[in-house]
Amino acid sequence: MCHPIALWNTVAISTSIRPRPQEGEAVVTADQVASVILARSGTWMTSMQLQKLLYYVQAWHLAVTDEPLFPERFKAYADGPVVPQVWQARRDQASRRAAEQDEPVELDGLSSNIVDLVLSSYGSMTGDELSALTHTEGPWLAARGDLPEGAPSQTPIDEGAMARFYREHRRLGGRTAADLAAGGVHVGLPSEEAIDVDALLRGLPRVDPHDEWGGANLASATHQDGREVSRRTPVAW
Repeated sequence: MCHPIALWNTVAISTSIRPRPQEGEAVVTADQVASVILARSGTWMTSMQLQKLLYYVQAWHLAVTDEPLFPERFKAYADGPVVPQVWQARRDQASRRAAEQDEPVELDGLSSNIVDLVLSSYGSMTGDELSALTHTEGPWLAARGDLPEGAPSQTPIDEGAMARFYREHRRLGGRTAADLAAGGVHVGLPSEEAIDVDALLRGLPRVDPHDEWGGANLASATHQDGREVSRRTPVAW
C-alpha cells in the first residue's frame, strides 16, 4: 500500500529530558491533544490510529524540545504504544469523530506545528501500519524486553529513549529533530512522492535484542539477514 511519508536519516543532539510540570502549573493532557489530532484530521479514526499518532506527536515533541507535551505515559502494549487514559476516554466511536471535537486546548505555536507535521507525515497510514512501524523501533522494543508475542504489559516506554531514538534514527517531514529545533517547525505542502509502506516496513532492520534498545519477539519487518519476521494478525480497535 502506498502513502506519502517522510524518509529518515540520523542526527544526534542533547539527550536530557526536562522535568514534568509541577503541581499548580497549567498542563495539557493527552486526551486534549488527542482531540486536537482528531479535529485537524477531518475524519474518524480507529483507536489504534489515534494512539499511534498521539505517540508520534509526543515522541517528536520530546526529540525537538526535550520536553513531553503531556504528562501521561505510554505503555508498551502488545499492539504498540498506548496511553491507557485516552484508550478509556475514547472507546466510544463517536468520541473519535472529527466533527465531535472542538480543540478545547490552545497549543503553543511549536507544539501545534508538530501536531500538523506528524499528521502530514504519518496521517495517511492505517492503525495497523502505524502499529507495525512502532514494532520496528527501539523505544517500544526496549520496554517490551523479552516478553512473548501478544503478552500484556503495563511497562512505561522511557521518554529519554523516545527522544534519543527519533533524534538519531528518524526524520519528520524530511528534517531531523536538530533541523527542526534550530530552524523552527513549519509545515510545508504534503509530498507527492508515493511510498510503499509495506516495502518500507519490510526493509527496516530489526533491532538487535542485545543492543542498547533491547528486543522483543513482536515485529513486522525482516531481519538484516533476510529472514522473515512474522506479522501479527491486524487488530481492529
